[in-house]
Amino acid sequence: MTGDQKKSTFGTALLNLHSGYTDSLPGREKHIECLKSFLKKHLKDHCSVSMYISGPPGTGKTVSLHSLFTSDLVTDNFTIVYVNCSMIKSANRVYAKIAEMLKIGSGTQRECISTIEQYLKTKHKSILMVLDEIDQLSSKNQSILYQIFEWPIIPHSNMVVIGIANSLDLTDRLLPMLKTKVSLQPELLNFPPYTKTELANIISHRLESAGVAELFPVNAIQLLSAKIASFRGDIRYALDVTRRVIELADDKIDKKIELNDVLAVLNNVYSTSGALDNNDENSEKLPLQQELVVCALLLLLSSTKKNQVITIGKVFNVFTTICKKRNIQVRDLSEFITMCSLLETRGVIKIFGQNINRLSKVLLLWDKNEIDDVLHDKQLLVDVLNDKSLFIQ
Repeated sequence: MTGDQKKSTFGTALLNLHSGYTDSLPGREKHIECLKSFLKKHLKDHCSVSMYISGPPGTGKTVSLHSLFTSDLVTDNFTIVYVNCSMIKSANRVYAKIAEMLKIGSGTQRECISTIEQYLKTKHKSILMVLDEIDQLSSKNQSILYQIFEWPIIPHSNMVVIGIANSLDLTDRLLPMLKTKVSLQPELLNFPPYTKTELANIISHRLESAGVAELFPVNAIQLLSAKIASFRGDIRYALDVTRRVIELADDKIDKKIELNDVLAVLNNVYSTSGALDNNDENSEKLPLQQELVVCALLLLLSSTKKNQVITIGKVFNVFTTICKKRNIQVRDLSEFITMCSLLETRGVIKIFGQNINRLSKVLLLWDKNEIDDVLHDKQLLVDVLNDKSLFIQ
């Protein structure tokens, strides 16, 4: 294979290795079958039901459900209502979003609730309502979460409610009253971290689809998979590292991937400290979006009062504004948290709290002035840091 051919196939491989792309889900076949059986039972029994799906970030929860959205089982029998709760401005706005997706109008919170509940009492196609990052709907007395999980008991509601979040015990902690009624108890489905073998299978499958499997040594895939599995079994980490290995090889004249390339990327990702110094030829650059996360944090530090707490949610909001203004792909909260976790493994930031969510506190560990100097080497980052319209009041 010539250098130009390798460059072309490397480009295809990089596309195939993005977390949003998939034509199959190795390691999640049983979970998808469980979801199918759950939906089929609803259709057969004509009963409304609910499910809570848990699992750490990057374990295939959302993508497994999305894989069913285009199946005949779902398209022929359900109206899909999918809401990523991390992308709505406030928990109360979820009702307006649901009403919008059901195409039944809009209005105030109370009006939307009334309209939705009236709709559920009329004859309609089965509703598959999926609320991703459902922990973001946590509120005083958990009234929003309780109300949504109680909708299936409305006579003739004809719906399936599926909530997705990272925490294994969310329903026990936030919705203990659901246990008092058997009809309200959601079925539980947990997605565990990917194993070394599952990660290797997914990476190999993506590389085979791109036609570059023979260029990526098997022992390199095994090493990469073992390292990611030992850390947290997050497929997005694995795909991110694999992309960077290919990008590293793409910069070489012979376009050859070697075990040392994998070691270099892994050592950089899992080092306890590092630097953003792009003038150091031996250091690997952070991906642009991770640098923009740092920029968002710097902007908040510049505009926030001294003792005010900076949270994941605040950084995410600024990061999203930056991306939209620069026409850069906007990540959802789950992917954003993964990027923050990667920055934490490099020693750039510290995230407080066992379960990372919008309210988790973020602390910058590196010296602010040193990071400012390094980031100013890129014109885009200079513009972002000097954009006064991005400052939070």
